[in-house]
Amino acid sequence: KNPPVRPVIDVEESFEDSEPVAKETVPPSTQELWLLKLLLKHESALDWLVSHLNPEWIVHPVVRSVVSRRLVIHQQGGWQSLGLFLDGIESAEARGWVTEAAAEERAIPNPEQQFADLVLRLRNQFLDRQLAALTQKLSQPEVGEEEKLEWLRQQQQLRQSKRQPLSPLPPAP
Repeated sequence: KNPPVRPVIDVEESFEDSEPVAKETVPPSTQELWLLKLLLKHESALDWLVSHLNPEWIVHPVVRSVVSRRLVIHQQGGWQSLGLFLDGIESAEARGWVTEAAAEERAIPNPEQQFADLVLRLRNQFLDRQLAALTQKLSQPEVGEEEKLEWLRQQQQLRQSKRQPLSPLPPAP
């Protein structure tokens, strides 16, 4: 079993570095929006989230950036307030998603279980995307037998990983 590699996140990473966003942007998935809501409203589960969520599992680039930034700030003990966090976000789109997530009025029952379910779902969706990419590669007729065997081994490892319960990620190098 190959554990997911924990990416190194640069806290100075700016939202301005991302490509310009068109007026009609693709919204985050429902799971990613819920992750943002939980992340901004339930600090008690952030230690668990830091050790179990690989930001690469998040598809939406803006949500991935916001979540990564929030987790780094938590790890460094630098969280002061939502207002200061918003002030540090250059992207209007990112500020909009953070504001929408933070404005959620409904009480979220059992946030720790919600985090666990969401992170497991995000991990499994990530593994599904990797499996689909390998399946596509395997369907190409010009691929050699050695490459096909390697990709089949990778598929088997991914399927095995998907059957595993969520566990802490290895520490960042």
